[in-house]
Amino acid sequence: HSGYRSDPWGRLARTADSLGNTEKALRYQCAMAGKPFPEDMKAPDRKHVKVRAAPTPSEIPLEHDEQRAFVKWFHAQFPKVLIFAVPNAAMRDYKLAAYLRAEGMFAGIPDIHIPEWRTVIEFKRQKGSTISTEQFWCEAYYKRIGWTHFFGYGFEDARQKILTVSNP
Repeated sequence: HSGYRSDPWGRLARTADSLGNTEKALRYQCAMAGKPFPEDMKAPDRKHVKVRAAPTPSEIPLEHDEQRAFVKWFHAQFPKVLIFAVPNAAMRDYKLAAYLRAEGMFAGIPDIHIPEWRTVIEFKRQKGSTISTEQFWCEAYYKRIGWTHFFGYGFEDARQKILTVSNP
């Protein structure tokens, strides 16, 4: 123990260096031992970390933005026709998802409903979207009961398709 008494920081410093701890960790160890931090001691250099560039926005509009534009346009064109959205795919925590499922939330239900026209629309991004098994099932169900169901790949696609269904 004589080496420890003559150089009380040697053991802690060597342990800290071997573990690759930062100066903050060394200061913490000194504080825990009730000893002052030696002026000549320097913490190991930290590894240089590259700063990640911000993600570039996609050229393809988000489904949310396309659907929002469609609903705004629809309200302006057909102000007396009820149109509503069914929020179904938002990220939710487990408890809320279980709560909503117990209330009848069902995967694959189309995003937009227009009951007067017996029409539903499942919005998709213009490119890169996939259709789930549940969405295919819902498409078949709505068609079987006599409703019009279509996938709208962006605002313009949905607008063109709804104009073929509407009776203004």
